[in-house]
Amino acid sequence: MSIAAENPVLPRALAAIELACAQAGLDPAGARLMRDYANLVYELPGENVVLRLAEAATPGKYERLLTSVRVTRWLIEQDFPAVRPLEVRQPIAAEGFFVTFWYHEGHVGPLPEPAALGAMLRHLHALPQVPFDLPTYDPFGSVRRAIDACRVLTLEDRAWLVERCSVLAESYYERLEFGLPYGLIHGDAHRGNLLRTSGRLLLCDWDSVSAGPREIDLAPTLTGVRFGLTEQQRQAFCDAYGYDMTAWPGYPVLRDMRELQTLTAVLRNAHRDPRAHEELRLRLTSLQAGDDRPWNAF
Repeated sequence: MSIAAENPVLPRALAAIELACAQAGLDPAGARLMRDYANLVYELPGENVVLRLAEAATPGKYERLLTSVRVTRWLIEQDFPAVRPLEVRQPIAAEGFFVTFWYHEGHVGPLPEPAALGAMLRHLHALPQVPFDLPTYDPFGSVRRAIDACRVLTLEDRAWLVERCSVLAESYYERLEFGLPYGLIHGDAHRGNLLRTSGRLLLCDWDSVSAGPREIDLAPTLTGVRFGLTEQQRQAFCDAYGYDMTAWPGYPVLRDMRELQTLTAVLRNAHRDPRAHEELRLRLTSLQAGDDRPWNAF
C-alpha cells in the first residue's frame, strides 16, 4: 500500500471534495490524488480542474489562499503566465480544509531549466504595483509552525531548530540591506513550480505570494546546489534574471534561511512517511554539522 493510501487524512479530504464541489457546481466523480505533501492536490478528470486542499487550522491560511487567488487573477489580466483559478467563490471551507480550484494544466516534457525561471521572475518583478494590499513576507512562520507540529523531533533537535530560526531572524535577516526593490514576490520560486504546457511555461503554487525583498525569489535556485544544480545552471539563471545575488554580502543569510525552509514539508510528514523521516534526519544532521552534502528532492 502506498504512503498516500495510508494517510488517515484522505477520507476526510474526499468528504471535503464532495462538499466543496457541491458549492462550486462541479462534479467530484473520479477525484484522483496527484500529490500528498505540503498540500493535498486532486484532479477532477471530468472537469479538467485541480483542487488544492490546505489544512484550515494553519494560522492565517484562509487569508493567504484568498490572496493567492486574487493575485493570480490580477496576473492573468497582466498577461503574466500564471496558473488560472476558476471563477468561483473560493477558498471554500469543508471538513477542516480550505479548498481552492484551478484549471488543470498538464506538464509536458522535462523539468524546465533554471534560466527559464530567471526570465519568468524578471517579468514578475517588472510588473506594475499590485493594486491591493499584500501580506508581508514571513520567512520563518511556516518553519516554526512545522517545528511545533513535528512528532519525531528530539528535544535537542527541536531546541536547535528554534534557536536557529531566532538567530537568523533577529541577528541577520532583520539587519540586511537589500539591493533590489521591495514589492510583489512569489515566495517559493523554484523550478519545480514551473509547468511546461504544450504552449508555454506557467508559474504555479502561489500560496506564499506576498510583498517582500525580491532577493527572496532568487534564493531557492541559487541554493539549489543541494539538489544537484550545476554552477552553469545557476549562472544561466542569474544571466536570465539580470542580477547575480551571490556577489551580495547578504546572500549567505538568505542561503541559510532557504535551507532551513526546505525542512518545512519533511517536518510535517516525517511521522507518516519513512522517506520524509529519513530526509529530515539527513538535512538536519547536515545543517547542524555545517556541511554541504547533497540532499534529495521530493
